[in-house]
Amino acid sequence: MRMKTVASLGEAGVIAQAARRFRGSGLPPSVVGIGDDAAVLPGSGRAWMLFASDMLVEGVHFRLGRASAQGVVTPQAVGWKALACNVSDIAAMGGLPRYAVVSLGAPPATPASVTDGIAQGLARCARRFGVAVVGGDTVRAPQIVIDVAILGAVGQGKAVLRRGARVGDRIWVTGRLGGSLRSGRHARFVPRVEVAQWLVRHGPVHAMMDLSDGLASDAWQLARAGGVTLRLQAGAIPVAPAARTVRHALMDGEDFELLFTVAPAVSRRLPSLVEGVRLTEIGRVVGRPAGVEMIDERGRVEPLVPAGFRHF
Repeated sequence: MRMKTVASLGEAGVIAQAARRFRGSGLPPSVVGIGDDAAVLPGSGRAWMLFASDMLVEGVHFRLGRASAQGVVTPQAVGWKALACNVSDIAAMGGLPRYAVVSLGAPPATPASVTDGIAQGLARCARRFGVAVVGGDTVRAPQIVIDVAILGAVGQGKAVLRRGARVGDRIWVTGRLGGSLRSGRHARFVPRVEVAQWLVRHGPVHAMMDLSDGLASDAWQLARAGGVTLRLQAGAIPVAPAARTVRHALMDGEDFELLFTVAPAVSRRLPSLVEGVRLTEIGRVVGRPAGVEMIDERGRVEPLVPAGFRHF
C-alpha cells in the first residue's frame, strides 16, 4: 500500500485529519472551531472572542531582499505581513483585532538588524489596527519563522462565518486580484478591517472569508462550508494590473481581499467604493450541493478547478 504523505493529503486533508482527533472534546455548541478564518469563543457580556493564528516561513512566504516592482522585501515588510495576515482573519469574521502574541524562530547568525526590523514592522501594523502585542517566544530555527496568534472581539452572535452563504445570494470581492508577488503587494497589503466593519453594519453579510490562497481555491472553501454552488462570472473578476489575466487573478495567492455573499436586496444597495476600496459583484450562489462554476465570455458554464497556492 502506498504511504500517505502530507503532499498526497493536501492542506485541507491535513486539517481534516487533525480535526477528527479533536472532535468530542466537550466544547459548548456556541463555539465555532476548526474550519473558519478564526475560532469563535464565548466572552463576557455582549462581546465574544475571535482566536486565530498564522505562520510565515522564510523561503515559502517571503524572501528577504527579493526584488519586485515595488522594491525589495525588507524585515519591516515581513513584520507587517506577519501581523497583517492575522488581522485579516479577524476582519473576515466581522470582528476587531485586540491582542497578539508573536513567536520568532531564527538562525543564530541572523543579524540583529533583521530581527529589529521585523519588530518594527510588527509594531507599525499593531499601531495601525489597535493591536496590543503582549508576549510570545523566541527559538533557534534553520530559517526565519514567525508565528502570530491573535485575539479579536465580535458581538455575541455577530461573527460572520464561511458557512452562511444562501442560494440566491450575490457574490462580491473587495479590491483587485492577482499579481501579489510580482507587485510586492503580498508583503504590504492592508487588511480590510474598515471595509468589513462597514459591510456588517450595512448588511447583513451571510458569509465571508479572506482570500489567502487565490480565488479559485478559496471559493471552494466557501462553497464546501455552506454546501452551495457558487457561479462566478469571468468577465466580472477585478484583475490587478500586475496579474494581467483572469487566470492569474483566479490562481494567485496572498491577495488578502474579502470574498463575501449578501442577499440580492443588500447587493443592490452596495456602492462601488467603501473606505476607498473597490467592491465588485462577481457571481451568484445558484444551488446545491457544494461546487464552483465559471461562466466564460461566451456564456459557457464550466466547473472551476480548485487551483491556487498549495503548501503541499
